[in-house]
Amino acid sequence: MVIGLGDLGGYVLEFLARVPNIPRIVAADINEDGGYRKTNSAIIGAAQFGLYPSIEFIQLDAFDIDRTANVLQEIQPTVIFNAMALLPWQSIYALPEKAFKAIDEAGFVAPWYPLHFVPIYKLMQAVKKSGIRTHVVNSAVPDIVNPALAKIGLGPTVGSGNIENLLYALGLIAARMFEVPLRSVTLYMVAPVNFSYHVSRFGDDGGLPYYLKVIIDHIDVTPKIDRKKFLADILRTGRRPIGMQAYPIAAAAACKMILGILFDTKELCHAPGPNGLPGGYPVKVSANGVEISLPEDITIEEAMRINKEGQIFDGVESIEDNGSVVVTDKVTGILKKLLNFDCKVYTIQDCEARAKELHEKFGKWRSQFK
Repeated sequence: MVIGLGDLGGYVLEFLARVPNIPRIVAADINEDGGYRKTNSAIIGAAQFGLYPSIEFIQLDAFDIDRTANVLQEIQPTVIFNAMALLPWQSIYALPEKAFKAIDEAGFVAPWYPLHFVPIYKLMQAVKKSGIRTHVVNSAVPDIVNPALAKIGLGPTVGSGNIENLLYALGLIAARMFEVPLRSVTLYMVAPVNFSYHVSRFGDDGGLPYYLKVIIDHIDVTPKIDRKKFLADILRTGRRPIGMQAYPIAAAAACKMILGILFDTKELCHAPGPNGLPGGYPVKVSANGVEISLPEDITIEEAMRINKEGQIFDGVESIEDNGSVVVTDKVTGILKKLLNFDCKVYTIQDCEARAKELHEKFGKWRSQFK
């Protein structure tokens, strides 16, 4: 079941429609006309590949928890993919360069946290109320959202994208560096979401902590790699679309995760927020969900330390035991200056009200640039 048929969800639906042997796909969105059109697009596109999957569309408002729970109980989805958000990324990327740089100083994750948290929070309440057994793959800033929800017993199974989006570009660089096919390259990485964002844009680690291991045909070649040059080559050998044009890569990462669970592949993926952990980790994916899969030279404690330290670069000071997310003074200061929005701590209880306020104030600020 794909819930949220915006840019990312639309691509995920199109890709899944072209995968043989998926017995049934249900697409859902609050926008009935737009969702119906995107569903038909996936059906028609798949047919042109000679594939005729069972795909249907349901109009669904995730804020109606009771109805959503009833729908889930009726459908009994094996996997749910969440692509809902109250603020699409294109709203930020569509800003003029000067305005984008000003708001981007606040970071990629923390400023927009409540706008991504609220829909999946509603959905997870419906999942719990439905009583069904399912796996939820969440695309809404899962590095932070998943652990926050896990604190209150509503954590999705795993997130999608982020460092997985970067990893294959680094794999491409390694393949060309060592003159081997891309399939011969295996990478292991532990890193927060901002690492992927920063490296893709600037070609360096930006001071963020991370772990990286590069394997070529079962041989560890990491000691042979100059890390600085390796990351810098992302702007040349590994260059690819960024911003709004990067959705196909993000959708492919999501589909890899979905299909790994659906078909019990037990393959290696890299995922944000697996089993409620903060940040990103290598995982093995199966019908049972995900299992952290670290190389022998790094412990889970070290991996968690890397990700927790990296949260600061994402603008997050801490995720409290009650699910509250505390953002940095830098984030608070920039949003107060630009949007007249002042919030240091997002609690579970007030996140919806804060999301509404932030959406309104961002919209007002953005309107001056039209």
